[in-house]
Amino acid sequence: MNLVEQLMKADIKKADELEFGVYKSKKLAKVLGSKEPTVDVKIKEVRSRRINDILSYQINKKGDLDYSKTYDAKLMMCVEGVADPDLRDKALQEHFEVTDAKALCEKLFGFEVNELSDAISSLSGIHSDDENMEDEIKNS
Repeated sequence: MNLVEQLMKADIKKADELEFGVYKSKKLAKVLGSKEPTVDVKIKEVRSRRINDILSYQINKKGDLDYSKTYDAKLMMCVEGVADPDLRDKALQEHFEVTDAKALCEKLFGFEVNELSDAISSLSGIHSDDENMEDEIKNS
């Protein structure tokens, strides 16, 4: 049986399923006053098209990486990839006296934003060694 035949027998719902994972947050444990050193934050895969949108946010009009926007891009990745708590929840934003999901993310996770964003990126199929692979392909 060739690949097309196998695909024709596949469950089409599986193509739309997202991966989920858990990030252990020290900062959120502190915010909650937890006796445990970390709190589980449910994270989810971000679809490729949305990742592309987030990454393109960092590119200026000249086509260069604007390093001043990388932190905002990481916040956007967290907003997209944190499944629980829902950072878009207006009541939660109001409770923490912020106006949007990015501000809530920054307030709840603080110094962990980079690590949380990296965990979501990894779950979404982006690995830190992808840049090295790209260089190897170009040099082949």
